[in-house]
Amino acid sequence: MIQNKLLQVMTFFLCGIMYSQNSITGTVSDDSGPLLGVSVQVKGSSKGTTTDFDGKYTIIASPDDILVFSYMGMKSSEVTVGNRTTLHVELEADASQLSEVIVVGYGSQSEEELTGSVATIKSEALEMLPSSSFQNAMQGASPGLQVVTSDGAPGAAISVRVRGIGSINASNDPLYVIDGIPVTSGSVSQTDFGNDGSSSNVLASINPNDIESLVVLKDAASTAIYGSRGANGVVLITTKSGKAGKAKISLKSKLGFSSEAYNNLLKPLNTTQYRQLFMEGYANAGTLTTDEAAAQFATLFPVNPDTGDYYDVNWYDEITRTGITQEYDLSANGGSENITYFVSGNYFNQDGIVEENMFRRYSLRANIDVKLTERLQLTNNMSLSKFHQRGITDGTRWQAPFYLALLLPPTIPVYDENGDFYGEHTDIMAGNNPMGHLREDRRELDQSRILDNLTISYKILDNLTFKSAWSFDILNISEYIFSNARYGDGRNVGGIAEEARTTEYNWLGTQSLNYHTTFNEVHSLNVFAAYEAQAVETSIVSAEGEGFSHPELKYLDNAANPTSVGSSRIEYSFNSYFGRINYDYDKKYFLSGSIRRDGSSRFGPDRRWGTFWSVGGGYTISKENFMSDAKFVNNLKLRTSYGTSGNAGIGNYNWAGLWGFNRAYDGQAAAAPSQVANALLTWESQNTFNAGIDFTLFDYVLSGSVEYFNKVSSDLLLDRPLSLTTGFESVTENIGDMKNSGWEIALHANIVNTENFGLSLGGNITFLNNEITYLPSPITDGTKRLEEGRDIQEYFLYGWAGVDPANGDPLWYTDGTKTTTTNNVNDAIRYYDGKSATPDFYGGFNLSAHYKNISLNAMFNYQFGNYLYDAPGWVIHSDGRYNPRSTSAYAFENRWTTPGQEALFPQFRWGGNQSSNTQYSDRYLFEGDYIRLKSLTLNYDFTSEILEKMQLSSLRVYIDMANFWTWVKDKSLYFDPEQTINGVYNTITPINKTVSVGLNIGF
Repeated sequence: MIQNKLLQVMTFFLCGIMYSQNSITGTVSDDSGPLLGVSVQVKGSSKGTTTDFDGKYTIIASPDDILVFSYMGMKSSEVTVGNRTTLHVELEADASQLSEVIVVGYGSQSEEELTGSVATIKSEALEMLPSSSFQNAMQGASPGLQVVTSDGAPGAAISVRVRGIGSINASNDPLYVIDGIPVTSGSVSQTDFGNDGSSSNVLASINPNDIESLVVLKDAASTAIYGSRGANGVVLITTKSGKAGKAKISLKSKLGFSSEAYNNLLKPLNTTQYRQLFMEGYANAGTLTTDEAAAQFATLFPVNPDTGDYYDVNWYDEITRTGITQEYDLSANGGSENITYFVSGNYFNQDGIVEENMFRRYSLRANIDVKLTERLQLTNNMSLSKFHQRGITDGTRWQAPFYLALLLPPTIPVYDENGDFYGEHTDIMAGNNPMGHLREDRRELDQSRILDNLTISYKILDNLTFKSAWSFDILNISEYIFSNARYGDGRNVGGIAEEARTTEYNWLGTQSLNYHTTFNEVHSLNVFAAYEAQAVETSIVSAEGEGFSHPELKYLDNAANPTSVGSSRIEYSFNSYFGRINYDYDKKYFLSGSIRRDGSSRFGPDRRWGTFWSVGGGYTISKENFMSDAKFVNNLKLRTSYGTSGNAGIGNYNWAGLWGFNRAYDGQAAAAPSQVANALLTWESQNTFNAGIDFTLFDYVLSGSVEYFNKVSSDLLLDRPLSLTTGFESVTENIGDMKNSGWEIALHANIVNTENFGLSLGGNITFLNNEITYLPSPITDGTKRLEEGRDIQEYFLYGWAGVDPANGDPLWYTDGTKTTTTNNVNDAIRYYDGKSATPDFYGGFNLSAHYKNISLNAMFNYQFGNYLYDAPGWVIHSDGRYNPRSTSAYAFENRWTTPGQEALFPQFRWGGNQSSNTQYSDRYLFEGDYIRLKSLTLNYDFTSEILEKMQLSSLRVYIDMANFWTWVKDKSLYFDPEQTINGVYNTITPINKTVSVGLNIGF
C-alpha cells in the first residue's frame, strides 16, 4: 500500500516536470541576417545546441530557464523563456572582441597581429559606383593613397600612387592582385585610342560589386613578400564567397545623370565677341585697315542663308550632352556545409557627357568552395567580362573636341547646305569639325577578359596545410580607329583606318606550405613557405591603311593604300622562392619576417636574381598591467617595420643589345643595331622604414592611427641621353636615388550610437615630401627639371610678371630673384620657384548618420599645396598668335584694351604679342588646392513589417550625388582641379558629377 502511494507521488512529480518543459524554437541573427553556429545554452546546465544554416535552433527548456546565446565577435544575450515557445534573438557586435581578419600577401591575419601598414576598403564602399572602375572607391578612403581620376570619359584610366612617386622611368603603379593573381593593369592600348594611357583601363573589366574587400599594402613588412613587384605598393582584391545556408539573392539597380563637376570651365566666344576680337587683332597689329579686316572676315566665313547673318555656333554645347549611367547587378550566394557558392551577373552602361562617348560592360562571376573531405578542399574563382568603349581624341591634337571647341570660330557652321558636316574651312584647324569626328569617325576598343583561380588545399596535419594554386588571366583587346576623308586628319589621303589586336596570356602557379601552432597557451607561431612561377606572353598585330572610296567603307579591307603592318610576340617570366614567419607572445608582443628570392627575364643573366626581405614588430601596450588604471584606453599598440622591395616595371628587353631586321638596303633585306646593351641593368630597390601607433579610446568611441614612413629608392632605372653620334638616343641604366617621407594620420569617432540614432565622423591626412637624393646631372623634361636635391615634380619655368598696364605687353622676370622684368622672353631664363605638382598634404573625410530607417553618408576628398599646369594654354590663350583661331570667353573678358588697365591677358594682336604665349611659363600655372564632395548618399531601408508582407529580406531605395560640389582656392582656375599626378592638364574630358537613384532588393 505504501509502495503504491509512493509510486503515485513520483509519477505525479515526473509528469509535472515534463509538463513544465517545452520545445523552444527560434532564429538567431545579426543586422545582416541569420547566423550559423550560434551557441544556445540553458544557463547553469549542460543542456545546449547550436543554430543551423538558416540560424534556426530547437531546445527543451522550462519557463523559468534562462537561455544564453553566444557567438564570436558578438555580445552574449541572456533571455528568460517564460511562457513563450518561439524565441527570436538578434545579437549585437561586441567592439571589445572584434579583431578584423585582414587579407595580406598570401594569407590573412587578424588586425591585432599586424606589424605592417595596410589600408582596408570594405565592400559597402565599392557597390554601385558611378565609375566603371573599383579604383574610384580608393580616393580619399585611406591615408597614403593618392588617387586621381583626371579623365572624365567612361572607362578612362585612374592613377593610384602609394606614398608618392618612387621611380623616374619605371612604373609607379601598384601591383594589383585579384584572388591571388597578379594581373595586368593600366592601359595596354597599341593605338592612339589610349591617349598616352589616360583613356583606357584594363581593370575596368572588374565588377566592383563582386569585391568583398580591397586591401592596400603600404610598407615593407606588407609588400616584401611580393619582392621585385612590391615597391609601389600592392592592392589585394578579394572577391565575394558563398556562405552556408539558404540562398540569398540580391538585385541592385541604378540610374544616373551626369554633367561637368566643375562650374568654372572655359567656354567659347560667341560670334559677336569673335568678330570684335577679329577686327581688334588686325587693328592692334597694324596689318589691315578696318575695311580690309571686314572683307577678310567675309571671305573666311559663310553666311547663314536662313538669317542672312553669320552663323553663331557654341561648339562646347554642340559636343556635350547629359550623360546617362545605368547599372544592374544580380547575385546569389548560399550552400550547404560542404559546398558554398557565390554567383553574379552585371550590366554597366555609361553614356558620357561627350556625344558618342560610351562604355558598356557585361560580366559574370562564379566562386565555388567545395569541402571534399575533412582534410581536402577545392576552391575555384572564375570571372568573365567583356566591354565595348567609344572614346575621343584628347590633348592638343586637332581632332580633340575640347581643343576644337575653343579654337574653332563660332562663325563656322556644324552642317553645310547639303546637311553634311561642314568641312570647307581647310585653312582653320585643317578643316576639322568636332561634331563630324564624333559622329562619323570611329575610336573603339573592345576587351574580353577571363580570370580563373583554382586552389586545392590539403590538411596534412591539423596545423599543417599544403596548398596548390593555379591561375590564369587572359586578355583580348581589339582597337579600331577611323578618320574620314572629308575633313580633318584624313582629308588629304582619302581617310585613314587603323586596327590592332592584342592577346595576353598570364599564367601563374603557386605551391605553398603553411604551419601554425600554439604552445604553452601564450606562444603562437605561423610559418609559411612557397614556390611560384609566372609566365606572360603577349601577341600584337596592327595595320594601317589610307584611301577609302566611299564614306561607308571604313575598314582596312577597303583601303586602297595599305601603309603599314606589324606584329610582335613579347614574353617575360618570374621565378620565385619566398617565406614568412609570424610569432606572437600572449597577443601582446608580435614579430614578423619575410624573404623572397626573385628571378626575372627582364634583366640580364648576370643580374637576373634579387633578394628582398622585411622584419616587423608590434607591442600592444594596453595589455600591460600598468595600463589597467587607464580606463579610457581600450587598445594601444606600437608597430614598426623595415625592409626592401623592388621594381621590375620596365620593358622586357631593356638590358639586351637589339638589332632591327625591318630595314632595307639597295632593295635587299637588311639589319641594323636598334638598342644599346647593358648587361649590368638590375632591379630598382626600395628600402622602407615605417613606425606607427594604433589606438582605441573612450569605450571604443575614438579610434585611429599615426604613422611615419621613409622610402628610399635606389638604382633608379633611367634612360640616360647619349650623343647622337653614337647612333642612339639613350641607354637604360641604374643611375639615380630618390626619397619619399611623410606622416599619415587617420581618425574615426562614433559620436552617437543608439538603437534609433547614430552619428560618426572620420578623416585621414597624408603629409608627403619627395626629394631626388642622387642624379649625376640635371634632366629637363617638359615643365620639370630633374635635379639632385629637388622634388621630382618641381616646375622649372619662365617667370610670368603679368601685363604691362601702359601698353598691354607681356612681362617676364629675368631670373628667380624676381627683381627685374622684361617684355622680351629671350632676356629671361627658366628657374625653380618652389612650386611642385606634389601636394603638401591630401586625404579625405566622411560623415555617417542614421535615424531609424534613414541613413546619410557623405565622403569628401581634398588636396593642398600642389600646382597645375595648363599645357594647351599657350595655344588656346595665344593672344592672337594663330590667325584666325578663336579663344576663350575668359580671355576675351580679361584682355588688355586701354592704357593704365590692370589686365590678366596681354593686348590681342594677330600674329602674336611679343611671344606672350611662350611655352613653359608660369603664366599657365595655377594653385591646385581643392575640396570635393565625392559622394553624398541618402538611403531608406524599409521596415521588417513591410518586408515580411512583401516576402523580402531587404529593400532599400537611395539617391546618390557624386562629385556634386567642388571648392577651389584659386578662383582663376579654369579647368577641373583634379588632374594627372604630374599636374599637367591637357584638354581631356572634364570630371563628371552624377546624380543617381537606386533600388536594392534582397530575396
